[in-house]
Amino acid sequence: MVNGINESLALMNIIGESPAIKKVRFLISTHGRYDAPVLVTGETGTGKELAARGLHYSGSRASQPFIAINCATLTDDLFMSELFGHMKGSFTDAKKDKKGLLATANKGTLFLDEIDSLSLKSQAALLRFLQEKEYRPVGSEVTHQADVRLIASANCDLDVRIQEGDFRADLYYRLYILSVHMPPLREREGDIDILIDHFVAQFDHQYNIGFKTLSPQLLSMLNRFSWPGNVRELENLIHRLYLCSADSVMGVESLDDGSLFKVSGSSVCVKDESVNGITNASFISNVDDGNYDFSRDKRIAIEYFEQEYVGQVMLNAKGNVTLAAKMCGKERRAFGKLVKKYGIKKDKQYFEMDEDEMMNEDVENLSA
Repeated sequence: MVNGINESLALMNIIGESPAIKKVRFLISTHGRYDAPVLVTGETGTGKELAARGLHYSGSRASQPFIAINCATLTDDLFMSELFGHMKGSFTDAKKDKKGLLATANKGTLFLDEIDSLSLKSQAALLRFLQEKEYRPVGSEVTHQADVRLIASANCDLDVRIQEGDFRADLYYRLYILSVHMPPLREREGDIDILIDHFVAQFDHQYNIGFKTLSPQLLSMLNRFSWPGNVRELENLIHRLYLCSADSVMGVESLDDGSLFKVSGSSVCVKDESVNGITNASFISNVDDGNYDFSRDKRIAIEYFEQEYVGQVMLNAKGNVTLAAKMCGKERRAFGKLVKKYGIKKDKQYFEMDEDEMMNEDVENLSA
């Protein structure tokens, strides 16, 4: 009964109702029953540790420890010491005996996050444990046994790493008995609204500063964003908006510092394939026909990027050039020239301009 409660709670943390995330919950529930290694894959920020916890609490080891370690933070020596433990005096800073994570996780689950970052030396040590089910602490001659379920995660294609000689194929085969793939947020149709509601409610409870909600315009904008940082990026942005917005309704103006684009670390992160009817068909057709001209194709690609980008930012800013320029970190006059260059109109059907903005535009047009 307790295991069933733990499983339900763990699966509740994997939020969403898209077909992709429903499949994830199904796989976690079924794979959790089998005491076998699991490889969890997915881009950064998709929730791979949540999946690992769900697997742990769905299985027979639910009442035992769940221990997580991020392999990307460990050197070879530190990995050995953390995983296997060490004896006093085995190296300079070993002031006393230390129990390793295998001993701590005994009878439970050990989650190795970002296993793709391990060196070949550390991979060999891990493989030896998986084969023998025993290990020796650093500086010890005594062999210990550990009964743990191993779950590992990777945010890159391990097949490619194997081909490049950076990951051991035999370790991959040991880990890849069962697998769960965490889909990127851009492939989880309908889940963004659900996640936003969840995060807003979470911050309402955490800070108790009054209920807040998102405007339809901002919600529409966030649904068109491609979210390269996935759920973690969305959560961080909502956290920031919640604390920085003075109004109970968070609108597009809450992003007037360009935070959405700064968080992503990317200039083009909009899912729409075309903006204002603009496409990159001319560039694609040239390349497909074998009609190569680097300078021409580069110019076409840059113009396509500028048109699509400026058009989308203007749409998100509801035609406000000043706000649009701030959103993408560009000087207003330079951004206005791009708007003018590509003939991006301020159609009242889509844009709502205030009187000051229209006056600024009139002055700019007269001085141009």
